[in-house]
Amino acid sequence: MSMYKSGDAFIEILNAHHVDKIFINPGFEAIEVISSIALARIEKKQAPQLVLCLDESVTASAAYGNFMVSGNPQVVMVHSEIGSLQLGANLVNLQWGRIPTVILAANQKIDVARTVWNGKPYDQGGIVRNSVKYERHLSGDEDLHEALIEAFKIACTAPCGPVYLTFPMEYLYRAIEKPERAILPAKIDSLPKADQRILEEMASILLEAKNPLLVCGSAGRQPQNVDALINLAQTLSANVLTGYSWMNFPSNHPLCIGIEQIGGSRKKDSGYEDADVILAIDYDMPYVGSAPPVNPDTKILHIDSDPLTQGRVLWQRGADLFVKTDCTEAIPVLTDLLKNMLTEPKKTELAERYKRIASANERSRAEWQLRAGALSKQSNITADYLCYCVNQLIDEDTIVVNHTLGHCASVTEQIVRTKPKTWFGCPSGAIGWAPGAALGAASAAPDQLVVAFITDGGFVWGCPTSTLWTAASYKFPFLAVICNNKGYGAIRDVQKEMMTDVSISEQFLMESGVDFSPDYALIAQGAGAFGKKITKSDEVIPAIKEALEAVRSGKPAVLDVYLEG
Repeated sequence: MSMYKSGDAFIEILNAHHVDKIFINPGFEAIEVISSIALARIEKKQAPQLVLCLDESVTASAAYGNFMVSGNPQVVMVHSEIGSLQLGANLVNLQWGRIPTVILAANQKIDVARTVWNGKPYDQGGIVRNSVKYERHLSGDEDLHEALIEAFKIACTAPCGPVYLTFPMEYLYRAIEKPERAILPAKIDSLPKADQRILEEMASILLEAKNPLLVCGSAGRQPQNVDALINLAQTLSANVLTGYSWMNFPSNHPLCIGIEQIGGSRKKDSGYEDADVILAIDYDMPYVGSAPPVNPDTKILHIDSDPLTQGRVLWQRGADLFVKTDCTEAIPVLTDLLKNMLTEPKKTELAERYKRIASANERSRAEWQLRAGALSKQSNITADYLCYCVNQLIDEDTIVVNHTLGHCASVTEQIVRTKPKTWFGCPSGAIGWAPGAALGAASAAPDQLVVAFITDGGFVWGCPTSTLWTAASYKFPFLAVICNNKGYGAIRDVQKEMMTDVSISEQFLMESGVDFSPDYALIAQGAGAFGKKITKSDEVIPAIKEALEAVRSGKPAVLDVYLEG
């Protein structure tokens, strides 16, 4: 029987699952793993790269960002219950985003019996249990191979999500039995094949519809689905609302009504109002919704790996028809069924509908562009003009990470994305996601430019010192564009609407201190990044060019943009 170190076994298991980064904030329990990886580097053996994050919440958002680009399962290591608590709301983001992540944390050994306020034993797993697919405490005797491979299987089986493993402090220091054969990745459970009868019924309903709407959520995580969705939409001559979280459909395509907006939406022609049939594909309702209610007579069809959307029912009433399956297989089948049902009169009808939809969508996009371009003549910077300028200066391969609320409409209308995996948003409500997600995306795409649109609050909550330090240290550069409304806009604007007494409203602003804005550019500079504050519209294009040049040279950059309107 051959024995080897747990640290070496750990590396082998991660290699088998194509994990090339470990986002870590370590404690004593991780030293053996760190040592094994260091030795593997010296010996030029394959091993994941350790990416040190000074705040644990950044480990989770960076893992999210890395997955968005790489598509590989993620590993996060934090220290015991304290590190687990520091994951915070970014753990919920992993849950809502269906990100396959194995989170590892030691159990702190305490000599005296540890209880909580009501006398019950302390339960470390309770910290995360509501937000993970699976949680398990390993005893000192349990097999590392079995435990980790099971964790990867659960995390990567659709619907994917985070899992949480705890273990004794000394668990990864043991010598364990070396398998006789090479370690194989976990065998992931396949989704059931789509019920042909249901797909045929969906095809019939879609062909009978006068105004069908395709709503795509996360289908674009598989790049081949983008072309498949184009084929489906063109076959049906249907409007497409592409989801906020993934690039599912080219935003400049004649059939694209736009990118889904959340929070501060101003989009009145989202397609919901006139739709008599909605086909939702791998779609989940946004955490911060803005879409109008669906007409009670509208039929809802749903294709998803998780048709019950983890308890968040679509449009508060669920689907009339749904099928649990892999949309990568279902979309081409549905398209072929539609094509086989087409008659010549129907083809003529759909061709006319295509022209009508394309004309309306192209007119809307032209109006967005004209409105934004005209704003260059005013002194103050608007979000429309800022996003318009960024769009002119990035290329089609640039990865855009977006987590804005009040300015979401400006970003989704002005930024054009045409390639798979070049647009990412957060489906959950933890606004500190964007900085770390941009870091993670940059770590997975060293040859692509990464630009993140971030609220000023999101920049603060995203632990900028930690995120930018890691980005600068590891050469994972990205540009963070802060849409700075110089206050607590999410609450301030609602407060103004609710408080009719002007004196109370003004006092609220004074009490809450929302009129103060830190110098975010200076914070960026202190963390090793390029930082610049801009307040006038004629500064926008030169500043963006300067920041992009810094990113291309390997340095993270922050533009703190003071916005009006």
